[in-house]
Amino acid sequence: MFCFDMFMLWAFSALIATVLSDDTSPKALVIPASQHFEGNDGPWSTFDVRVGTPEQYARVLVSTASPETFVVVSEYGCSSAVFAAVPSNCAVSRGNLVNLNQSSSRHELGLFDINENGVGLGATYGYSQRSQFGLDHLGIGLTGPVLENQTVAGFATPEPFYLGVFGLNNQPLNFTVLGNFSAPSFLTTLKDQKKIPSLSWSYTAGAKYRLKQVYGQLIFSGYDTSRFEQNSVSFTMAEDITRDLVVALQSVSYSGSSSATLLSNPIDVFIDSTDPNLWLPAEACDAFEKAFGLTLDSKSGLYLVNDTHRNALLDSNAEVTFRLSDGKSGGDTVTIVLPFAAFDLTAGYPLVESSSHYFPLKRANSSDQYTLGRTFLQEAYLTADYERKTFNVSACAWNQGVQQNIVTITDPATGAGGATGGWSPSSGNSSSSNLSTGAIAGIAVACVVVGILVALAFAIVILRKRRKRISRAFAVSARPPEPDESILKGPVFGHASPSTPDRSMPYSAADVGSGVHLGRASTADYSRSGVDSPASGSVAVSGSGAGGSTVELDGRQIRPNTELDGREVQKNTMEPVAENPGVYELSATPGVTAGGSKRLGEPVSDREATSVTPPSDEERRGKTESQSPPSPMTSTMDTSWVRDEKGGAVSPTTPARYSHGARPF
Repeated sequence: MFCFDMFMLWAFSALIATVLSDDTSPKALVIPASQHFEGNDGPWSTFDVRVGTPEQYARVLVSTASPETFVVVSEYGCSSAVFAAVPSNCAVSRGNLVNLNQSSSRHELGLFDINENGVGLGATYGYSQRSQFGLDHLGIGLTGPVLENQTVAGFATPEPFYLGVFGLNNQPLNFTVLGNFSAPSFLTTLKDQKKIPSLSWSYTAGAKYRLKQVYGQLIFSGYDTSRFEQNSVSFTMAEDITRDLVVALQSVSYSGSSSATLLSNPIDVFIDSTDPNLWLPAEACDAFEKAFGLTLDSKSGLYLVNDTHRNALLDSNAEVTFRLSDGKSGGDTVTIVLPFAAFDLTAGYPLVESSSHYFPLKRANSSDQYTLGRTFLQEAYLTADYERKTFNVSACAWNQGVQQNIVTITDPATGAGGATGGWSPSSGNSSSSNLSTGAIAGIAVACVVVGILVALAFAIVILRKRRKRISRAFAVSARPPEPDESILKGPVFGHASPSTPDRSMPYSAADVGSGVHLGRASTADYSRSGVDSPASGSVAVSGSGAGGSTVELDGRQIRPNTELDGREVQKNTMEPVAENPGVYELSATPGVTAGGSKRLGEPVSDREATSVTPPSDEERRGKTESQSPPSPMTSTMDTSWVRDEKGGAVSPTTPARYSHGARPF
């Protein structure tokens, strides 16, 4: 019964664990950074990609707007065809070079520009980049998933991209010249292959100037609550799929040695990590120049900052505060503060002839160019959910040694939390999430199954108890009936009750002595042969009395003059028989010769008359009483008896019967 209870407990626990566990569902996919800060306009935290068969490794930046991946090709990436003077560490500085021709899994599509007619990646920034497009195996991270038939384009020129780019956008890439061929994005393929639960991601660029260098973070279908400060603002995506992550920039302010308003009128601005700069209206750029003392370098087109001015700005603890909302006026807002260190970037060759500090600010020619670039994402944590058409922007949290707390963004069909992070400002519990419809249904089914199991367990327990009661009842009814007291106290010559031990000693007519009185206790005169100890299995047939034995109601005998272990205590009345020394006869009644010397035909006393003398064997065979009495040591059953290994007398013609042995009192 105990084993059954333990089994039921185990089954119940296993069922609940199976229902509540979500191990079979895809989880958020965290892509570790490469632990490198690099680039000729950074430094920026990069990520590893693996391209082709066999795999070739490269380090790239993340583009929140691009649906494809770009790598620097080995054929021209570090050649004089693209550099006036090839840098000594060119391959390493560009994140390693990739030989696309060595990949056995590559399928070439052709040579195309990254944008055309103002449409495509970086079109609003004036980017122009010819690249060799093709389909190949692509893996993200050093040990992340590898997907087949992904769009991988190779380029060589150091501008506009010095490093390769990994695209996060979910839109497919269309090739109209190839019969409207469409290639799915990496994000979409991950979802289609059930490697992630939703079309969503989270990204922050990392900050080398924070703590002990904080690397960037990329998570598919999830976010890390330890990396940002929670807020209640949720943004809706714009209809333009090429500029979807648009927020309302309500204000921009400066604080440091003085304070100033840098943006007087709210604008809609695109968040894009492809470009490092802040693309703002001309009046906003003028306000930045005045607040930070910036001067535009006409040759490079950059706001270069000399060392003296840079140190002064660092000492002033200058900051720029961006206030964002989903609308240009009113509504919930989120504030992102960038210290001057976030703007303190380094430009390298070929952007400038020698390494110089610069301020990442660009004048926008139209509203289509308003952009908060990679610089902004050093201090902002961005989460996009394409299925719910929402995204979040949160201020980064800077806590040394904090543990990751990854929360999965599930498919909207499951009804769980989306890009809002699955948390509410009031609860403050970022790791909590609602049960999905499937989980609720599973719990309901589990409850039904558990109810059935519990009912079955109770039924089995009841049946077992009932069976035990029936078994005990049958056991009581099957017990042998109590022997009749008249039989126990009457003559039992030649008879053994069912409870009488087997292998009994044979008795002669003389052994019975004067018989047994009916209805009252009597003294039994019987002769027994043995040496030192009573014969095993001998039976007394008289009631309790002096020298007699007691028969219990269950038929078992308690012999007189015995110890607790069954050994007989010898009395002084026992004397050796002359004919057979070592054989003792017990005469419990004075005047009666051992062996029954009184003849059966002689008159008996009144006391003896009340006794019933069993007939001898000779009388049963029809012999007369005139025959000579048997010898005390001779059996009246005309059988030659021998002694067994325990000293008991047995007939050689009768199979030995085994008893339970002497019963201690």
